[in-house]
Amino acid sequence: MISIQEGKRAISSSVGGISPTSELSPVSVHTQISEPSDASSKGARQSQPTISKLPKRNVQIAIAVIDEHSFTRECITKSLRQRSSLLDIAAFAACDDCLRSPRRHDLILYHSHESVAKRINSQPVVNIKNLLEIAPVIVLCDVDSVESILAAFESGARGYIPTASTALELAVEIIHLVKAGGTFVPPSILCARAISCEGATTGAITAQQFTPRQSAVLERLKFGNTNKIIAHELNMSESTVKVHIRNIMKRLRATNRTEVVRRVHELELEERRGTH
Repeated sequence: MISIQEGKRAISSSVGGISPTSELSPVSVHTQISEPSDASSKGARQSQPTISKLPKRNVQIAIAVIDEHSFTRECITKSLRQRSSLLDIAAFAACDDCLRSPRRHDLILYHSHESVAKRINSQPVVNIKNLLEIAPVIVLCDVDSVESILAAFESGARGYIPTASTALELAVEIIHLVKAGGTFVPPSILCARAISCEGATTGAITAQQFTPRQSAVLERLKFGNTNKIIAHELNMSESTVKVHIRNIMKRLRATNRTEVVRRVHELELEERRGTH
């Protein structure tokens, strides 16, 4: 079981989402930060992990897949079996079923449909700690947030796979990596750490640091306009408006539209005081 300090050290020393904790790491994974080709998503950078080397393997890995939802459990199990004949998979609907099973497991793939950090002593945290008694755990989670990722590693997980941004091929390579003794850290937390470091060195955020399109969206948010109205007035799609609002919220560390307006108002007041 790793501590939060070890998790942070792994994160800070990771390159491309892979923590170099093992000399047996069987695959090289790169994280490419690419500019969006769609002008409507300007300012929203996406990290895209790509596999550059697929080594030959001949060792089977006994895996337990735990997912309380039968549909996703069956999809995960069948997909992994089709992708690699080296994965000997047993599926379980609950952690207790896996813990009671006489079967030996090399790794456990635990699917959490909620944030691991949703609350103190959350069920995912309890499950991860219990499962670590029989095998290393890789968390497969529907939530890709820094808080959830850190909570998983603090609980002792050896890998964290966000379902929304991880391809099946990469998930298989992560399984082999963890089996070889490595640790997988999602690129999203590396990007978040870089943004945090950038914010610490560049100082406070000001209202002028938004793009022209973000500023236009902000002006309409102040009047309580809906996404549909903003999209119509700025001649853009509602999905593009949502992208801008999401980026604005991340920039301001806000959790909702009301908090965005409040934070911008505070920034504008600070700027006015600074000019007088």
